[in-house]
Amino acid sequence: MKRKYFFVIFFLALAIFFIINPSSVNAKMYKILDSEGNVICLTNNPVLSIEEKEAGCTIFPLLGGSIEPMQDQITNEQKIKQQVSSGSEKYDFRKTNWGMSKEQVKATENKKPDLEEDNALAYKVKINGDDYFCAYSFLEDKLHNAGYAIAEKHTNRNLYIDDYKKLKEILIKKYGKPLTDRTTWDSDLYKDDRSEWGFAVSLGHLSYGATWETSTTHITLGLDGDNYKINLLLAYDSKELKAWIKQIKNKETSTNF
Repeated sequence: MKRKYFFVIFFLALAIFFIINPSSVNAKMYKILDSEGNVICLTNNPVLSIEEKEAGCTIFPLLGGSIEPMQDQITNEQKIKQQVSSGSEKYDFRKTNWGMSKEQVKATENKKPDLEEDNALAYKVKINGDDYFCAYSFLEDKLHNAGYAIAEKHTNRNLYIDDYKKLKEILIKKYGKPLTDRTTWDSDLYKDDRSEWGFAVSLGHLSYGATWETSTTHITLGLDGDNYKINLLLAYDSKELKAWIKQIKNKETSTNF
């Protein structure tokens, strides 16, 4: 399915949706899962498109949960940057390990979550001077993926490409050369005008992606967009829990028949 590569973290999208669209919190929402059980997007449309059906996607109501008011932003930019770029290999993401409970993860942060849902936590942080959401996602109270999504709003859309490149350099310094590294033009309309590349991203004409792996984690960095909106995500997924997650998702799906 086109561009599903960058939407591997459900709650990053959920956090952005609720903060940007607070008036829609009580609206009926649905989550679309790909053929492997990964949540690829949120929607208020209960009907799959033809493309989604052909790709083997399924759709389910979004699970409910409580949303706490935004707390005052308490960040230490240099500390956050160091946690992204260096850190000890004893941790899988920040100061956490896969399989930790939500309460255990909350104990590793120095502030209350800015947003909390039954299966997820989100915090506002700063990286390279820009605002990001840091989110953790749980299944049966086990941490299985986490990451960052940019919350900063740039008037000059080319700055999102700069942000992507900065994160990529940080990751290269820590993890080495990416396993995959791509720049994709789906339309060449603005390809010869570098000043419009950020605009091209917002239209879905241009996207970037890179991946890394450690012994425990699959790491995905992606920049893409659609309908004049840009998404910059850095996702960390447990390799060990992947099969278990798929088994749980398949079991949940089978109960619907």
